[in-house]
Amino acid sequence: MLSFIYSFRRLSIHIVKCVFHIENMTLFVRKKRQQLERLFYRRAYTADDIVATLADMGVRPGMAIVVHCAMNNFYNYRGSAIGLIEALLRYLGPEGTLCMPGYPSDRREPHRTFDVRNDKTAAGYLAETFRCYPGVKRSYNKHHAVCAIGKYADYLLSEHHLSKTSFDEHSPYYKLSLLGGKSVSFGLEHYYIGTIEHVCESLLRDKLPYFRDIFPKKVTYHYIDYNGDVHSQELYIGDDRNHYIRNKDSHWVERNFDPTKYSRKRLSNIWINVYDAHYTVERLSELALQGKTLFSYPPFYR
Repeated sequence: MLSFIYSFRRLSIHIVKCVFHIENMTLFVRKKRQQLERLFYRRAYTADDIVATLADMGVRPGMAIVVHCAMNNFYNYRGSAIGLIEALLRYLGPEGTLCMPGYPSDRREPHRTFDVRNDKTAAGYLAETFRCYPGVKRSYNKHHAVCAIGKYADYLLSEHHLSKTSFDEHSPYYKLSLLGGKSVSFGLEHYYIGTIEHVCESLLRDKLPYFRDIFPKKVTYHYIDYNGDVHSQELYIGDDRNHYIRNKDSHWVERNFDPTKYSRKRLSNIWINVYDAHYTVERLSELALQGKTLFSYPPFYR
């Protein structure tokens, strides 16, 4: 029955896109929502306001954090991408570490060699600005590269080329959890946790068939390192036949997470979300072993 419902949903969306000449339904809905929100949210804010909000939400100087950001939702922001990056770095201080996603737009195309030095990131304007920031390094993992600067940057990035699923024990996301870091997002959905949520799927893929089937496709990527040398990496990734649908109900977290381990606040029109990385990995793994996941489809199976 659920399979029929989701097939019907996909067909309905396809028909609407064809009738109204919509190329990307997600972007279309986002644009219309933005037009409506601009009528209601007028409060201006700065990079210092964002940092102050993070401080209220439990982010401390010296921490390692990974930031996900949608700056196209920053309607009332008074500042620049560079200004936000530098405000975050000042607050974290010399003992802190700042990370952002750094994957390229062709990350699913194994025939295209990944140039870690020059390929732009498809993770948004802030992430691309961060990639170009002096001193920032990037991991050797085309499918889900990470950029970082700070005390633990080398530790977080150094083994990503050894990962088999991009999010396993060699990944910056798993290592961030070991450091007691935070997953942070600006301007994304209320329910958004961050890429850290995929770590448990990787850690349990040999134990739970449900997670094994998230990564059915084995590919070989080639990448150019900072010395200009070419290397290869084998990875398991999802494919187009993999229709796992993320649960977008923010109450799922409220029902299943310790409220002291995450925080959500609205600053003007944007949501700022902060999750304890170690707790999130451990809790999602614990819930998965009970048959509870972040996916609304397909139904969980053992």
